[in-house]
Amino acid sequence: MGSTEFIKRHSLIIGIVLMFMFTWPIDLSNSGVLPFKFPFVVYLFLGWGFVFASLIMTGLTLGKEGLRLLLNRYLLWRVGWKWYLVAFLLTPAIYFTGVYLNAALTNVPVDFSTVMAYKIFGASANLPFFILPFFITDLISNGEEIGWRGYVLPRLQAKYNALTSTLILGVVWGLWHLPKFLSHWNTTSFAWFMVHILAVAVLLSWLYNNTKGSLLLTSLFHASLNTVGVFLPVANTVSSANMSAYIIIVVIEVLAAIAVILIAGPSQLSRIQERQMQE
Repeated sequence: MGSTEFIKRHSLIIGIVLMFMFTWPIDLSNSGVLPFKFPFVVYLFLGWGFVFASLIMTGLTLGKEGLRLLLNRYLLWRVGWKWYLVAFLLTPAIYFTGVYLNAALTNVPVDFSTVMAYKIFGASANLPFFILPFFITDLISNGEEIGWRGYVLPRLQAKYNALTSTLILGVVWGLWHLPKFLSHWNTTSFAWFMVHILAVAVLLSWLYNNTKGSLLLTSLFHASLNTVGVFLPVANTVSSANMSAYIIIVVIEVLAAIAVILIAGPSQLSRIQERQMQE
């Protein structure tokens, strides 16, 4: 078997390995596991490792036409207004509900002084002015979607149904975040985080398959998710603080994912489109 044939036959595994290779050293450095640190700007564009891995592997296995089709997924914007509502508003709605439901159940007022945004922009920052710039920066700098939904998911969906593919992807996606937990490991936090990732993976596959594989819409969803996590007082991926609010949010995400599975069906995670597959 020649090298080209080997790469094509094992393109899914090789692509995932490259995504880890191009990103984990930066994350491990930031977590203090490695004895050196990359400049902050490198960490900011950590997600571009997914872009490089996806483009390299797509070019090697599918050529210029494959690259064109992959990049064109960012131009799929005529998808119906309701999917923009999902992309922009679903996760903020879930997070706001979780935060304020937790406040009602515990009789503890919501404390916005604990949000991660203050650690990023400074304790005196006027946070509302930073929401849109953060969202846009995350949208541009986070290249995860071209990797997870653009490259990995269609190849999994060519072998398995949409739900099985999504759960496999969700486990890999969750484990990719492992370096963020290593400096202050908490098994409970990581377990709940994995549940969160699996639920969000279902929602993203639902969005992806219903929009004919639009990476624009999934990237908007991902940026919305990251933004609301930074500007609302919830436990983040590297902390076990305020776990009660985070647990409520994850439970709501799981309920939303179950509703999607029941309504859209596990085979396609869509009632109107076939699941997106890479032949």
